[in-house]
Amino acid sequence: MADELEDDGVVNKSIDIPHVTQFYSWDCGLACAHMILKYLGKPCDKLYTIDLDYLQCEESVWTIHLAYLMKRYDISHQLFTITLGVNECYASKSFYSRFFCQDEGKVNNLFSKAAENGVNVEKRCLSLKEITGYIKDGAVAICLTDWVKLECIWCRNMVSCLSCCIDICHTGYQGHFVVVVGFDSVNNHIFYKNPNSSKEVLCCSRYEQFDRARKSSGTDEDILFIFNKNDVIES
Repeated sequence: MADELEDDGVVNKSIDIPHVTQFYSWDCGLACAHMILKYLGKPCDKLYTIDLDYLQCEESVWTIHLAYLMKRYDISHQLFTITLGVNECYASKSFYSRFFCQDEGKVNNLFSKAAENGVNVEKRCLSLKEITGYIKDGAVAICLTDWVKLECIWCRNMVSCLSCCIDICHTGYQGHFVVVVGFDSVNNHIFYKNPNSSKEVLCCSRYEQFDRARKSSGTDEDILFIFNKNDVIES
């Protein structure tokens, strides 16, 4: 894994973005978008009102909604996913079952009309080398993960890292958005912001475990890159 991710001299990068804590059990995606808007100096006061009404997603936020939100704020972005639309196999997953029927048509429609609405979507599986390459060039990313499989090796009190929407005894898929902000290719670590954390600290995952979390069945390997060159620290 270390050899695979060797880069062109940049071995460590962390992009400083403001931390935002989610308000509810369902709004981790909006909280991640809030971090991006604050980072780019965009207004954030309408996110849970006018913007949420615009998305028409109620309490079920998919990655494609966040891509449309970036376009709404004229933010350069690119969504990568392995499924252009709703994966029908997810209807049986407890995480999706509550809203699946009402979401399926709406989400498929957003994907089908993405290009004409200026929303950049590509069906492609990304490697970690590609992800760290985008981060190296100054991007950050909203990444859909399976929170059951995601770790933070820096959080000593693991209970504090558990999402409030997860029963800690539950082992099934639990979708959770995080903001990927950096990497350390010497120690094979990914740095991310967790909107469920009330503390303004970075979380850190090993490459291998981060890959398991982002590729878990239920994520479609969704990752939404936001491109900006400011506030970059590298060594």
